Parts: sequence; structure tokens; C-alpha cells
Amino acid sequence: METLLIIGAGREQVPAYTLAKQKGYTVVGTDIDPNAPGLKVADHALICSARNVEQTLAVVSEFDKTHKINGVMTIANDVPYTVARVAEALGLPCAASTGVQRLTNKLHMKTDFQQAGVATPDFWPIETLAQLELQVQQLFPAPLILKPSDGRGSRGVLYLEQGCDLAWAFAHAMQSCANGYLILERFVAGPQLSVEGMFVGDSYKAVAYADRNYENMQATKPYIVEDGGIIPSRFEGELLEQIRDLIERGALALGLQWGTVKADIVLSEQGPEIIELAGRLSGNYLATHHIPMAYGIDLVGVLIDLCMGKTIARERLTEQHKKYLGVRYFFPLAGKITAIKHVDTVLQLPYVNMLDIYAQVGDMQATIDNHGARAGTIICEADNYQQAKQRVEDAVQAITFEVDS
Repeated sequence: METLLIIGAGREQVPAYTLAKQKGYTVVGTDIDPNAPGLKVADHALICSARNVEQTLAVVSEFDKTHKINGVMTIANDVPYTVARVAEALGLPCAASTGVQRLTNKLHMKTDFQQAGVATPDFWPIETLAQLELQVQQLFPAPLILKPSDGRGSRGVLYLEQGCDLAWAFAHAMQSCANGYLILERFVAGPQLSVEGMFVGDSYKAVAYADRNYENMQATKPYIVEDGGIIPSRFEGELLEQIRDLIERGALALGLQWGTVKADIVLSEQGPEIIELAGRLSGNYLATHHIPMAYGIDLVGVLIDLCMGKTIARERLTEQHKKYLGVRYFFPLAGKITAIKHVDTVLQLPYVNMLDIYAQVGDMQATIDNHGARAGTIICEADNYQQAKQRVEDAVQAITFEVDS
């Protein structure tokens, strides 16, 4: 029986564990938390940090001496460099680690885009508060984005406008930055899309396009935290092909031409631009739930087979149907949650495909300043784009979080 290694065993990795076992593979999971939910599904559990490449390499290599590993992957976990290094060490299929490493540093990534003529918002490296103050003085009153160059999950990402406290912003962003420098980026006020896909043969196949929702940004500023969206996108035709081509050129500029690539795209007045790329499938249930529901495509299953060395037919990435899904997250006020009301009522709605509330009564809800702090998610199915938007907004409003602040 062949063995698949999955790096990371959190809540959103569990569907990959389950599917791999359904496919008949022995599954090995890694996580720093011995109680991680994926490890309860795995046949073998290895305790190591997914973000510590050398530690994971050591633990996995020792295991491989007595139990041969045939493939390695991750999902919903921003550790593709760990995956690539492990795969290369074991001689398994993977994207080149040199290319994947470019994804771990947004400055390197965007510099590669710029040099290759791949459209991306203007950016400036920031190492000191004095640099930030000087650069902002030259660029204001245009709004700007400040982010860690090695960040993930929107941690430390801030919207800067005139009158903001730059000293606080610099310190806050640096708290989520391990490599010591930030990126200041021009804010592009246009629609944003999340695109999921993978290389098949020598070309990039865009599998799914979702419209990202930032209608709550006035309430969350200076933090920028996505509030779901709609899948499939309202955009169609030639524009989507332009986006696909842009992603392919961006990936090739980084030296990537194997495996999954997800993209965050903004539509500027000049056309689509890449905000950033990632060498993995998305979290927030996009790959495991949204795409199968909306398109009928088992993208996680395809990734498992790809990482196990199977040849992938493009037909497996072709939509089987088209259903619209509205997705939203819950943003309670900060404080102690004393009640969560009307959950059962919403669950009974026939178009609610998924309702997952992470928070519980008695929990302390932190200020939602990054994706990981949201309190739950809901998915509603519909016959068209507007109906999906209306249904999910009504459903999320129906659930009440009472908080003692």
C-alpha cells in the first residue's frame, strides 16, 4: 500500500486526510500539536512544526527509513517550501524548492514579477520607521498597504491613510514579520478575485475563480480581513483568460511550473494585477468545499494523485456543473461571548450547505485583525450570483453573537 505524507494536521487539512484514506493510501500526518484533528485520522503521526523545515526534514527522513513515503503534500497551510524540501530530499514529485522559496518572501516575489513584466501593484521595501515615514510622505494622500514581507493569513496587514499613526503601524506589522522588513504597497481600489489552479503538462489550468468580498473594510480598518465572497466569479470570457495568462507568467517568473498555484488578483484600471501567489491550495474551505460544490471538481483528489506521481488528465479539472455559492464569515465584537443565537434556525434553511462556527459560548473573542481570528463561516447555495449574495448575507445576519465587552 502506498503512503502519502500530509504536512500539517489542522481543521482544514482533515478533508485531505479522509479523502486520501478513501483512495486506499496509508496516511502519515505531521503537526506540532499531538492533538491536531488530522492526526486522529492519520495512520501515523509525526510531531514536528510544519514551519520548521529542518525539524520536519529530520523527523520525516527518520520515518522514511522504515516506512517508505511515496508522496507529500499540504493543503490550506502556507508551508509549500517545507513540502518541496521534504519531497526533494525523498526524491518525490514536487515543485522546485528554489521557486517555492521565492513565494515565502513577498519582496522577492514581486521583484521577480516586476523584472518579468508581470503586472503587480507598486511596492517599496521598508526596514525602518524613518523609511516608512519618508516613503509615505511622498505617496500620500493615496491609500497604501503595509504588510510583512513574509506574512500569512493577513497577519500584520494594514490599510494606511492620512492621519494614521505610522509608529504604531510599523510596530504592529513588524510583530508578524520574522525576516525584519516590510512591504509598502500601493492600494489598488478594484474588484479582487481568488483563483485556484494547477499546472497540467506545461501550462497552467485555472480551475476556479471567486470574487473576494471586502465590503466590511470600513468597519475593519486599519486591518484588512476578507469577508468571504461569491463563487463562481461574476466576470467571464476574455478577462478570465487574461487572468489565467497573468498567473502562468507570474509562476514561470518565479521558476514554478509544477503543482498547484493560487493567486490573489486585483482588477485595476489598466487590467488585472497579481497581488501575490501561493504554491498551495487555499484554506477557508475553498478547495475542499467551495470548488466541489460550485464546479463539481475534486481538486483535492487531483492534487493527491499528482503528488503520488500519477498523470493528471485535464478533463478532471473541467467543470461538471455550475452552481453559485455565497460565502461569509462571522465578525463578533471583541469580548467574552455570552450567547450565540439562531444557529438552529439558519441550519434548517435548505440552501445552507455548510455552517461552521469556530467560537463557543464562554470564549474570549479577540479583535479580528487577521483571517484566523474570524469566528466561523457559512456557505449558501443559489441559482444565480445575486441570489447567492442575498441569501448568505441574510443568513449571516440572522445569527447573533452576544458579547460582553
